[in-house]
Amino acid sequence: MTVARAAICDGAPDPEDAGRRFDRIAEGAEEADVHLVLDDPDVLELLRLSCQKAPYLATLLARDPGRLGRVAADPYLRRQKPGWVMARELAERTGVAGAELNRALRRYRADEMVRLGARELGLGSPLEVGVELAHLADVCLDAAIAHHGAVLAAQLGRPIARGDDGSEREAELAVIGMGKLGGEELNFASDIDVIYVYTSDQGAAGEISLHEFMSKLCERVTAALSEVTEEDLVFRVDLRLRPEGSRGAIANSLPSIERYYETWGRPWERQAWLKARASAGSRALGAEVLATLEPFVHPRATSVAVVADVRDLNRRIKAELVRGGVDSGFDVKNGTGGIREIEFFAQALQLIHAGHRPALRTRSTLGALDQLLFAGIISDAERTALAGAYRFLRRIEHLLQLETGRQTQRMPREREALEVLARRLDQRGADELLVALAAHTVAVSHLFATLGAEEEGPPAEVVALLGGEHGVDEERAILARLKLRDPEQAQRQLERARRRVTSPFGRAAEGARARVAPLLLADVLESPDPDQALGYLAELAHRRGAWTTLWRMMDENPPLRRLIASLFGSSAYLSKQFIDHPELGDALLAAGRARARLTLHELDEMAAARLAEIPPGDDEERWNALAELKNAQILRIGLGDIAGELAADEVSAELSAVAEVCLRRGFELVCGALAERHGTARDESGEPVGLAVLALGKLGGRELGYASDLDVLFVYGGEGESDGEKPLPNVEYMTRLAQRLMGGLHTMHPAGRLYEIDTRLRPSGSKGLLVSSLAGWARYHQESARLWERQALTRLRPVAGDAALGARAAEVASAFAYAGGIEPAELAAAMTAMREKIERESAGAASPVDLKAGRGGIIDIEFASQYLQLVLGPEVPALRTPSTLEALRAAVRLVPDLAGQCALLADAYLYLRRIEHRIRIVHDASAQRLPADPVELDKLARRLGLVDGGALDAAYRRWTGEVRHAYDAVLAYRK
Repeated sequence: MTVARAAICDGAPDPEDAGRRFDRIAEGAEEADVHLVLDDPDVLELLRLSCQKAPYLATLLARDPGRLGRVAADPYLRRQKPGWVMARELAERTGVAGAELNRALRRYRADEMVRLGARELGLGSPLEVGVELAHLADVCLDAAIAHHGAVLAAQLGRPIARGDDGSEREAELAVIGMGKLGGEELNFASDIDVIYVYTSDQGAAGEISLHEFMSKLCERVTAALSEVTEEDLVFRVDLRLRPEGSRGAIANSLPSIERYYETWGRPWERQAWLKARASAGSRALGAEVLATLEPFVHPRATSVAVVADVRDLNRRIKAELVRGGVDSGFDVKNGTGGIREIEFFAQALQLIHAGHRPALRTRSTLGALDQLLFAGIISDAERTALAGAYRFLRRIEHLLQLETGRQTQRMPREREALEVLARRLDQRGADELLVALAAHTVAVSHLFATLGAEEEGPPAEVVALLGGEHGVDEERAILARLKLRDPEQAQRQLERARRRVTSPFGRAAEGARARVAPLLLADVLESPDPDQALGYLAELAHRRGAWTTLWRMMDENPPLRRLIASLFGSSAYLSKQFIDHPELGDALLAAGRARARLTLHELDEMAAARLAEIPPGDDEERWNALAELKNAQILRIGLGDIAGELAADEVSAELSAVAEVCLRRGFELVCGALAERHGTARDESGEPVGLAVLALGKLGGRELGYASDLDVLFVYGGEGESDGEKPLPNVEYMTRLAQRLMGGLHTMHPAGRLYEIDTRLRPSGSKGLLVSSLAGWARYHQESARLWERQALTRLRPVAGDAALGARAAEVASAFAYAGGIEPAELAAAMTAMREKIERESAGAASPVDLKAGRGGIIDIEFASQYLQLVLGPEVPALRTPSTLEALRAAVRLVPDLAGQCALLADAYLYLRRIEHRIRIVHDASAQRLPADPVELDKLARRLGLVDGGALDAAYRRWTGEVRHAYDAVLAYRK
C-alpha cells in the first residue's frame, strides 16, 4: 500500500492532494472490506489518473471502492463502448421498483464517469468520450421511459393513439436530444437539453388524455435523472428549448410541435435544431419529428441576415454573464474566443448554406467544420484554427469539471490553482497555459468577427512569391517560415507552377487567372500538407487543357478553389484522380455539396439517366460515362470519408454500391451487343438462358476499399445454344458475355479504368472454365470443393445479370456452406493452419504492421467470423450473412459465451478498416501496411485523430493483440 501511495504521489500536479485522495480510497476500501488489487496495472493507472488529475473521480472511487475493480476490468476501458453495450449493462442492473431504478441509474452512471474520465485523461480519445457520454444519457433516458411507461400504463391504461381513419396504435414518446446531447459532444457535468414529443393528441390512456399521460411520463423520466439523492444525480434535464420555453407544456404532440414551428419558430430555434437528434424513446417517431421539421430548420433559401441573428444571440449571452457579476477567471465556453463562438461560427454558415447543401447537415461542431472545409466554404487554415481551439478549450472544460463534478467552465484566478490546472493539462506551468489560451482565443475571436465579411485578398507575401520577386535564398526562407518541410523541393515545385500559371492561356481566361492564381496559391500554402499540395498544383499546371476552364470555374465558384487546395493537401489518392481528369471540376464541386450517403437505387437511377443521354450504338461512350460516374462518386465518398461524415463500414458500403451499379449497367451493355450478333441463349427446350454475376470477397460482403479488385464468378442457366444468325453453344456464348463485361470494366477509357476483376474463386480456380452451368457448379461443390471454398461461399451474393438465376445460385451456395457436418475441432485446426500459412507467407510472423495478414489483422477477424458461421450457421440463420460485421454483431446477440470477444472483433474490424481506408486515400499507397517513414506515419496518425505516429503504433499493437486473443477464444469454442 505504501509503495502504491508513493507511486500515485510521484509526479502529481499536487502531490499532497493526490496522497489525501489515495488515503480516502484506501480507507473506504478497508471499511467496505474491499480488497484493492494494487499489482494490477489498470487498477494502478485508474488510481493515478483519478488522484492526480481528477479529484471528482477519486471521490466516486472513495464512495464505492468496489468501483475501482469493476472499471479496471471493463473491456471498454481503452476503447469506445457502443450504446447497445451500455443498454445491456444497465438492463442487467435495473430493478423493478422506482427506488431500485434510481439507484441503478446513479451507480451505473458513476461507474461510467470513472471509466470515461480515465479515457479523457489518457486512456482514450476525448472526442470519443463526448460521444460515449451522450450515449450514456440516451440509455439512461431509455431505461427511465421503459420503466415509468410500464408503471403508468398498468395504473392508468395503455396510451392508444387514434388515426383519422379510426385505426389505433400504441402512442409513443420520442426524446429529441438538443445541444451537446444532440451533437454527441456531452461534457462530464453537462445538462442534457431535451424536447419530449409524443405521437398524437387523438386518443387516450384509460380515462385520461394522451397529453396528460405523456406529461406524467415525462415528469417522472425527468425526475428519475435529475433528482439529487444520496448517490448524486444522473443528468440534469434542461427543458427550456421546448416550444414556449419554461412556460410551455413539458411534452408536445407531433402535430402541435409542427404547428408551433411553422407559425412561431424564431431564428435562435432554427439554430438550436441544427443539433437535434433522436436520442431516446421511439427512434422511429424521433426520425419522423426531424423529417417533419426539416423545412423549418433547412429552408432552401436563407438570408445572410442570419449572421446578424447569431451575433446578436452571442452578445446577449455575454451580457447575461456580465449581469450575473461572476468574479472568476476566463469562461472557456462563453468568453470571447471561447467554445460558443466556435459553435456559432459553424452554425451560422450551416444556417446559410445547409438548405441547398445536405452534406452540411451534421450535428457535431468538428464534423460541421470538416464539412464546411470540404464544401469549400472555409479554408483549411480556418478549420485548423477553430478545430484546434475547440479541442484545447474542451479539454480545459473537462478538467475543470473533473475537479469537482460540478458544471463549470471558468478557469481559476488564483495562481496556485492555475499552476495545478496547467500541470493536469500536461503544460509546464500557468504561464505556458495562458499563452496557449490567448493564442487560441484570439484566433477564434478574429475568425468569428469575419462572419459575413467579404473574402480578404491574398497576403502580399504570397503575391510576391507568385511573381518571383525574391531571390533564391530569401524565397527559400519564406517557404520555411510558411512551414513547408522541404523548402528546396517546394521552391522547385513553385517555379514549375509559376511558369505555367503566369503564362498566357487565352484571352477568355486571363482576367480569371489574375484574380484566382494568388488566392489559389495562398490556399495551397495553408492546406493540411502544403508540400504535397504544392507538388500537385505544379503537376496540374502542366496538364495541357486543364486550366482554361478551371480558371473560370474557380473564379465563379470560390468554394471550388478552396476545395481543390484542401484536396491536394489531404488526399494523394483523390488528387491524382483529379489531376488525371481535370474535367472533374464540376463533379468535385457537386461532391462538396452532395449528401455523403446515396442508396443503391439512387446511384442506379443516376447511371440510367446518364446512359439515356447517349445515342444508341455508342457503347464506347456508355462505358466512359460509367467511368465518369464512378470517378464522381469516388470523390463524393472520399470527401465524406476525409471529413469524418462516413464511418469505415459506410465508406465500404458506398464503394460497394458504386461497383454494383457499374457491374449491372455494364452487364446490360454487353448483353445488348452480343444479342445483336448471336441472338438469345436458350436451353435444349427452347427457354431463354441467363447469366448471373455472383460477388464474393469484399464485394460480396459490401466491404470494398478504394482500390479493391472485384471478386466475381459467373453461373449460367443450362446447356443449349443461341438463336441468332450466328448461333453459339451456351458455354461459349456466356464465356464471351463474361469476357466482354470484364474487358469493358478493365479497359482504359478516356475517364479511366473502372475495375480490375478477379475470377480465381471460381471452380478449379484459374485452371477452370470462366463460366459454369448452375448444375455443374452445384455438382462441383457437392463432389470436389475444399474447405476454403466453403468459407468463400459464406460471402456470396448475386449482384448483376439474371436476378432469378442469381437467387437460385445463392441458394445452392448457402445450402453447401451451411450444410453442417463439420467437426468444429477439425475446422479450427484447418483454419489455423491456413491462417498461419497466410501470416508466414504474406506478412511474416514477426511483422506487426500488416493490417490484413499480420498477427491480429483483418484476416483473423474474418476467419473468426467464418468459423462461427460454418459451425453455427446451419442452426442459426441470422449468422448466414455475407457481411463480416453483420455476422459478428449477430453472434454478440446469439452466442452469449462469446459476446465479449465478438463485440471486440467487430470494433477492431471497423478500426482496422478505417486505417486501411485512410492509408489509401491519404497516401495513395497499398492499404495493407502502416507507413515505415516516421513523417508519413505521423501524417496518417493525425488524419486518424491521434497525436503522432507513436500513438498510432501503440494503439495498433494493442488492438491487434486483443484481436488475436479473441480469435483464439472463438476458434476454441465448441457448441
